[in-house]
Amino acid sequence: MSATDPNTFAMMTELPNPDPVLRKAGKSALIYDEITRDPHVIGELRSLRSGMFAFNAELVPGGDDAASQKSYELAKQLFARRPRVNTQWLDLDWHNYSAILHGYSVTHLGKYEKANNQWLPSSIDSWPTSRFVFNSDHELLVKTKENPQGERTDHARWTCVRHMPSSKNPYGIPLLSSCFWPWTFKHGGFKFFVQLCERFGVPFPIGKHPVGTPDGQIEELMNGLVKLISDGVAVIPDDTSMEILESKMSGEPVQLQLINLCNSEMSKALTSQTLATEQKQGGARAASETHAKRAGENQRADRALVSGYRNQILEAIHQINFDGGEPPKYIWRDKKDINLDAVSVVRESAKLVPVTEDHAYNTLGIPKPQAGQKILEVQDDGAGIASAAKQDFAANDNTDTDVSTFDEFDKATSDQIEQIWQFAQQAESLTELQNSIKNTFPGITDNALAEVAASAFELEFLQGMNEANQQEIPND
Repeated sequence: MSATDPNTFAMMTELPNPDPVLRKAGKSALIYDEITRDPHVIGELRSLRSGMFAFNAELVPGGDDAASQKSYELAKQLFARRPRVNTQWLDLDWHNYSAILHGYSVTHLGKYEKANNQWLPSSIDSWPTSRFVFNSDHELLVKTKENPQGERTDHARWTCVRHMPSSKNPYGIPLLSSCFWPWTFKHGGFKFFVQLCERFGVPFPIGKHPVGTPDGQIEELMNGLVKLISDGVAVIPDDTSMEILESKMSGEPVQLQLINLCNSEMSKALTSQTLATEQKQGGARAASETHAKRAGENQRADRALVSGYRNQILEAIHQINFDGGEPPKYIWRDKKDINLDAVSVVRESAKLVPVTEDHAYNTLGIPKPQAGQKILEVQDDGAGIASAAKQDFAANDNTDTDVSTFDEFDKATSDQIEQIWQFAQQAESLTELQNSIKNTFPGITDNALAEVAASAFELEFLQGMNEANQQEIPND
């Protein structure tokens, strides 16, 4: 596509990085290293790095056949050792995660060595992006001494992950590019902020002398005022006067507003903060919840870069060692609770159309048990309102009834809601209502208790309003 672009020279091997910010500023991608040294930026990067490690990673087989299982065992052997001396896998993970900062990241696989009739790379190392370019066919080229314009890379020896590449820009979109101008204005504002503090941060002494005072006495007065600033004491002639002029500035200085604005813009680019970054007064909870949700979504998407480079390594090793089968997959697992929405989708879909077990495992993000693995058995202890009702009605062996299992469960839930509502009508306070519910349902959690208590009070309040609206007002 790019080869047919009339703006690209036919004899040029390297496709220039089309980053509009760097091109207009006359800078190269090396400026990114300086931007990352900004205290505010490095704080955001540490937050991104810690967020990357908040999820569990897992290696799963690509299939059940013998070749896939052998490839899975070989991958576990590879990831069990260090990628190279003084380097951990977490270091390479962060290097590839940083593709969001630089646009793309490249990893090099060293020479392959044979052991136990299997080939594995002797080392795996990260390379700086400055050593690579893309050609007009969007192929990755590595610059060498023999070929400074770049030579093609072997897929078995290199991995490359990119952040938001396009048909016009194979280099991807680096987030640090969006930080360039805020970073530039911020550090330019620091210079004037320091001058402001030097000029107006301390009181300004003013000496007054009579008209016609000799120059020597004026100079002596000036020296005394200088000593007053540095030493705190000064000696001046008794026929002169002196006053202290203090700054009358109020509110934030404009330089400080500029710095805060630049920090806010850089945070938006790096972590997608909006409300949390600009929050001043009020709504702190809403801002934090909005930021947490947005940050979590971005972190899930960015972690795909880490699993992407690892899966490229696994594909290369699998193709070298095996003819058939599928390579294993490196995936991320959320440390949080299971996604109940996904559970509902699988359950409701199975009622309408046939759903395979493999689809259910993939949707829920749970690996399929392998032969010989022990299966975890969890018994329902009846804790909680819904659990107790479901267990009681499931034990009913009355096969003569025409009511379905789901109708039984709904009826049980309705009876308990009615019971809690009666508690709400009789309770004089929230504490009395909570005690009544806890005595009847001892296994209920605090969160569930708070929800049902609030719902019961709300239902009682709405019923009272309905009764009041239905009453006829007598005409006097």
